[in-house]
Amino acid sequence: MPIIKHCPNCGNVISDGDIEFCTECGYNLLGEFVNNDSKGFFDNLAEKTNISVIVFSFVIFGVFLFAGSLLWSSFLSNGSIDLITYLMLTIVFSVFFAGIFIGYFGCRDKSYVIPNFTMFLASIFAVVLSGIGLIFTFLMGIIATISSAFSSLSSNSAYQPTVPSYAPSVDLKGVFEIVLFILLIPVVAYFGVYLGYLLKQNI
Repeated sequence: MPIIKHCPNCGNVISDGDIEFCTECGYNLLGEFVNNDSKGFFDNLAEKTNISVIVFSFVIFGVFLFAGSLLWSSFLSNGSIDLITYLMLTIVFSVFFAGIFIGYFGCRDKSYVIPNFTMFLASIFAVVLSGIGLIFTFLMGIIATISSAFSSLSSNSAYQPTVPSYAPSVDLKGVFEIVLFILLIPVVAYFGVYLGYLLKQNI
């Protein structure tokens, strides 16, 4: 199987290994051939993603989060959508436009789409998991403090009130919306990045 060689600057396929300059962008290829087959997953990510673009995409995400909240809150206030749908639409709206930004500024050619999408999606989940972890840590600290205070009070009290028990009920609609939301994030992120790449190629 022949080794596929690409220009490290523009990604153009190099058919002749003896040429010194890329026929597409003019880049000096002498000693600069890249064998994409020998590269690992993370090497490919590092080569084809721009961290500054990924970081700035979260600024775009924040701007459209604000704009989306203004847009979808009107539907929430008149009862057209519920709270979970409002949150889902607002976040998906923001992810989509941040993805467009990444696709436009981070993708030189089609081979850059998947690495940038992967890095963007990983960044989203890293931020979400970190946020959830911080909230969980904070809440567990508060709960432990309150529990400790109440346990000391209850040990000093002779009267033990009975607490009514309630059978937990599962809101299937809410579970379905959460699952749909989790599945929508990568789909919307990919289409955003790909659309940004297409816009770059055609504008």
